[in-house]
Amino acid sequence: MSMKQAKWMVATLLILGVLTYLWGRAPAKLTTDTPMTGPLTELPAPTDCQLKGEGCEVAIDGLGTFVVRMPETVVPLEKAVIRVVPQGEAAKAVGEIRVDFEMVDMDMGINAYRLDRLADGTYREEVILPVCTTDRSDWRANLSIHSTEGAYLLRLPFHVDRSRPSGGE
Repeated sequence: MSMKQAKWMVATLLILGVLTYLWGRAPAKLTTDTPMTGPLTELPAPTDCQLKGEGCEVAIDGLGTFVVRMPETVVPLEKAVIRVVPQGEAAKAVGEIRVDFEMVDMDMGINAYRLDRLADGTYREEVILPVCTTDRSDWRANLSIHSTEGAYLLRLPFHVDRSRPSGGE
């Protein structure tokens, strides 16, 4: 075996090792496919929804109520946490919650996340939104809730903050 062949073999094994490690750590987060059965029912977003800060309460007939919230300040390229808190009996029926962030009529790439369920029943995930080179700040969080009662989609609009507040974080 020549030195050149040995280098290629080592590089290939190293790459395979890294991919195996990543796949073993978070296989569900490496795909944006959402397995589900039945139709995805799109629901109208509440007109008074303030996703950032206090959040908003969303009621789904036959399933229950959810509180959805993001931090008061969401800055591109910085971590922000989205939380979905099922209220009462709704927590028992939910199987999976995903969010896909998009900008209307703009391709911002894939910004899809599966929220992790915490011990208290809250679903949360740290997300990072890209910077829009045209200085747009209007986003939409497409929240999909998969439950024993069906699959539901809510499109919740919000704006990112182009600059930090004077106090900083």
